Amino acid sequence: MRVFPNITVQTELAHPHDLLTRYFLIDIELFTCLLEHYGGTKVVRLFDLRSLQCESSTTIDDNLQEVIGDLRFSGKFKAGGYSKVFFFFEHQSTKVKRFCIRCLRKLLEFYEGCEADPKNTITDDGKYPYVFVIVLYHGKIPWKELLQMSDLVSLPPDADDRHFLSFPAILIDLSQVQYETLTGHPALIALLDTLQSASLGTLPKNFDRIVGYFEKIKTDPRIHGWLNSITRYFLAVTKTDKEVVAGTISKVLDKQEAEKMVTSTMEELFLQGEIKGREDGKIEGKIEGKIEGRIQDVLKILNKRFKNVPNSVSQSVNSYTDLIALDSLFEYALDCETLEEFERELAH
Repeated sequence: MRVFPNITVQTELAHPHDLLTRYFLIDIELFTCLLEHYGGTKVVRLFDLRSLQCESSTTIDDNLQEVIGDLRFSGKFKAGGYSKVFFFFEHQSTKVKRFCIRCLRKLLEFYEGCEADPKNTITDDGKYPYVFVIVLYHGKIPWKELLQMSDLVSLPPDADDRHFLSFPAILIDLSQVQYETLTGHPALIALLDTLQSASLGTLPKNFDRIVGYFEKIKTDPRIHGWLNSITRYFLAVTKTDKEVVAGTISKVLDKQEAEKMVTSTMEELFLQGEIKGREDGKIEGKIEGKIEGRIQDVLKILNKRFKNVPNSVSQSVNSYTDLIALDSLFEYALDCETLEEFERELAH
């Protein structure tokens, strides 16, 4: 085992927000808790949360190394019978104005799969399960509500929007929730606080508080997996050193165990090429290829949509060295209605 000096490191994992969220919420207890405390809509109240099962094709190992397919759950309505509901989980750190298009695409793919296999019907007359999308959002700008297709499509002046082009989706907007008011299972609170803190740029100073949630559940057999994934995420999106991380984790695990977890994590990430660092405490430059490629993706989208992109915008985008921020810019470049709107987001 390589012994690491007290170096400052930054790890880079593909889509770390999404990986962390999926790692926690693939747990039925935590997903149920999310719906109970934050999904208070009529549909959720009609649903029997005790019947939830994970039917996801997503696989995530302890190292957050692989994600395949959708995070998907099924269950039944309280009324019973042959009712069946599928939840598709989506995680967003940026607002997407036309998110309903993405939701409809996901629902279409699901029902096309049902059409291809008669076994997917749940009633004698060949009806399919009810499907809706759960959207967990933790960006800086409040989202408040999802646009419906009726907001985007021209309808007769006297049309009742409720009966036209609606789609089933629930938005959980964390941007307006204070960490003091977060409720539910301690591990769920830790996840939500982590995502909020990362969006606000306050994760390093809040890491101690986040790890503190796990003190209430020290005997839970899942504790090591949760702490390990939180630690990996922390190293992926912040600059820190192993002594600080190990010292914080030792509030829940004993000191030797905490140091072993952090050192082991750093060793694995180093061997995978996901840690960049030097003994002098400085982070090495850009993550070759991925950051440069994402910068070009953003600029290509802007030039295709808005033609004459000012040099000032190009220079600002080129100055980014944070892959997570560039992913957010990429989403915004696809979704913004005007170049001026993109510039305001860039300035923000």
